[in-house]
Amino acid sequence: MQSLYPSRPSSLHPVSLPYFLLSVVSTHSLLACHLPDISSDFTTSTTGCFSLANRYWRRPTEPTVTTITVTAKSEKPTASDDDLKINPSSFILHQSAMATAAPSAVGKPVAATNGVQNGVHSPQEQPKKLANGYAIPAFTAAQVKSAQPQKYQTSSATVAGILNKVASYSRPEPVPVQIAQPLVAAQPVVNGVYNSTSSNSTSTAVVKSKVSGQEIRTAFRNAANSVWVITSAWDDQPVGFTAITVNSVSIDPPMITFNIGRNSSSLNTVSRSLRFAVHLLSQDEAATAKRFAASADKRFADATTWRWHQDGLPELTPNTLARLSGNILSLSAAGDNLLALGAVENISQRPGQPLVYHQGVYRTLQDPTTPRRDRRIYLNAFDMSCIGHQSPGLWAHPNDRASTYKDLEYWTNLAQLLEKGGFDSLFLADVLGTYDVYKGSRDAAVRASAQVPVNDPVLSIPAMAAVTKRLGFGVTVSLTYELPYSFARRMSTLDHLTKGRVAWNIVTSYLKSAATNLGLDTQIPHDERYNIAEEFMEVCYKLWEGSWEQDAVVADVKNGIYTDPAKIHDINHRGKYYNVPGAHLCEPSPQRTPYLFQAGASTKGQAFAAKHAEAVFIAGPNPSHLKKIVAGIRKSATEAGRNPYDVKIFALLTIITAETDELAHAKHEDYKQYASIEGALALYGGWAGVDLSTLDVDQPLEYVENDAIRSVNEMWSKQNGSDSVWTPRKIAEKISIGGLGPLIVGSGTSIADQLEKWVDESDVDGFNLAYAVTPGSFEDIIEHVVPELRLRGRLLPIEDDDAPRTTLRERMGYPHAKAHVGKDHPAWRYKVSK
Repeated sequence: MQSLYPSRPSSLHPVSLPYFLLSVVSTHSLLACHLPDISSDFTTSTTGCFSLANRYWRRPTEPTVTTITVTAKSEKPTASDDDLKINPSSFILHQSAMATAAPSAVGKPVAATNGVQNGVHSPQEQPKKLANGYAIPAFTAAQVKSAQPQKYQTSSATVAGILNKVASYSRPEPVPVQIAQPLVAAQPVVNGVYNSTSSNSTSTAVVKSKVSGQEIRTAFRNAANSVWVITSAWDDQPVGFTAITVNSVSIDPPMITFNIGRNSSSLNTVSRSLRFAVHLLSQDEAATAKRFAASADKRFADATTWRWHQDGLPELTPNTLARLSGNILSLSAAGDNLLALGAVENISQRPGQPLVYHQGVYRTLQDPTTPRRDRRIYLNAFDMSCIGHQSPGLWAHPNDRASTYKDLEYWTNLAQLLEKGGFDSLFLADVLGTYDVYKGSRDAAVRASAQVPVNDPVLSIPAMAAVTKRLGFGVTVSLTYELPYSFARRMSTLDHLTKGRVAWNIVTSYLKSAATNLGLDTQIPHDERYNIAEEFMEVCYKLWEGSWEQDAVVADVKNGIYTDPAKIHDINHRGKYYNVPGAHLCEPSPQRTPYLFQAGASTKGQAFAAKHAEAVFIAGPNPSHLKKIVAGIRKSATEAGRNPYDVKIFALLTIITAETDELAHAKHEDYKQYASIEGALALYGGWAGVDLSTLDVDQPLEYVENDAIRSVNEMWSKQNGSDSVWTPRKIAEKISIGGLGPLIVGSGTSIADQLEKWVDESDVDGFNLAYAVTPGSFEDIIEHVVPELRLRGRLLPIEDDDAPRTTLRERMGYPHAKAHVGKDHPAWRYKVSK
């Protein structure tokens, strides 16, 4: 391959401390000067600096050198200013002859000629056709001499001031850049150069030749801790190194910064070429990251893994998610590294999950190119094996079928309805006691059928799974009253029977009546329950992930061996609350660890959810209130080393909808006639631990701290603003339809508008939809709301009956999730088969 780079002037030294590199961007040129050691005072005039074309590289037969004349005097850096001090009142910056190149001569394929000898263009001849099929223009001495100088006045004596001043001048539109097709699959290599003419692949990358700050921000969206490879080249010698995170400087012109180790083998080449390309690695490129973090001689050893790009710099694998290239403007000290500031000229992007590096492990992060506002909305149906779930009294409505909860057909019909209607999952709540705080008795709850009578939610799941293919099933089981050894077997059994579509809603129970009826004198304190939960989860993870190897079952008929004993392991757990020495009783299920739901919104509950949960259920009156909760959960997930968007967050919501807004509101008024105020106050007594019967129904509510659901009390207190005073009556009216979640009423279009608003403003991923009447509320949503959301691209398209089955974890993490937990989940560390 012919050299794409100008010769380095022999009078100049490689950039390394104590030398200082001053780089200034002109209209189309990058000019670099070296100043002597700044540790002592000096006065000098520096000339002979070399010009590097902003986008095109060549070796001229006659020097096309432009100059900067700088009179500089160094001063020792101080705590307030460690910039190199420069003492000119002005300096002269000549435009490169590159600016005079006719656009028609740029980047067009030409026939090979004899105009190149020993890698040098003859100014009288057309340049040689490069391997990628595009020409690099040559310039004559006359063109160089005709370049007009521009004079910039500077008011700042610092290098930063000069750079900022130059950048502030209006510059003409740059010559359009002809970019070769980026990120194509590896092609046959000849002398280290890809034979692009043999390529028949296509690229789905989005390529830009004029880059805006917004495009840079898009490339860096949600890319914290992402892994980038920095590449450069000089005299056909490529260099590269791994950078964990590249920082975006969103200004115009767009720039980025990245670090180079002072002792890096790449520093010499980078400082001479003053060109860079940064490559965002995809989740499948951990091997590439490790190779570029290893010794320099191994980084480009395999010529099949990279190629030369049109800009003359190395290009990496076809899986690279983003490639940004341009000029290095400056290098400055940054601790043990040098901080490089680069102007981005070209960018190409493709969808995908980037590779991240956190706590010594390579992981994945969300697709950085997918706008948040266009993301999918997840729908979860919220039910319970009882009559009055979240809307006490509505069982009496003529359209309600909740009283048939005892019949298996109710559940199988509901499951088929939800799957056909585009729901992702059905979440089954549960309690192990009665609501007996209100008036000190369970009578009010019993009269209103407020979550009593209630059946075991687990037993209906296999039947629903048998009549569906894609719908997931979340089941609530309180670990406070379970033993992890037997519980792990029950969940593995469900995971097998549902073919990987089961989720466990992790709860610690809050009803005192449950504690006393299950052998305890009193309820275990709130925070202690979460301490128990931590160890419970650890034991389950060991059983699900660490006991049976993935290939333990061999089913060897010839030798009569079903399971290889050597691949089953005791977990040998001994802890504060549990001792479990043996092995799991079940062979590995499709998900191994079931998909994990969690619904705690207290401080302790949020921390637990951030560590363990894959989906979190929350409740709040409006998007602004939810936004704070969501931000807290995502922040905690990030601090726990997890991708914050791997945690799906569902907001509790009840929808009443019809063909028009008027009909929907009329339906709401009809439902209100059946609501039970007494049943609502009974539910609130259990949720909040407060007996509102001791207050007048119109008396303002006082915040009461106790050991029940603290998040409920916090929510009501935060709602109680200057213009809103909560009383028992207002609370009862609010809870009577939809429980603790908000109620929205309207046509399908109106509801879809509000759902999008909630998702976009609060950052929730979807909704946990309670019902007013069942299955009527779900039927209305499927008829009026789902089609509207699907038209807007917010739901998955209708799936064919013969579409491949997926696990619930894969469906919730579509399209990149796997059936098993990811590397950033705490269960991963216990995996015996990784």
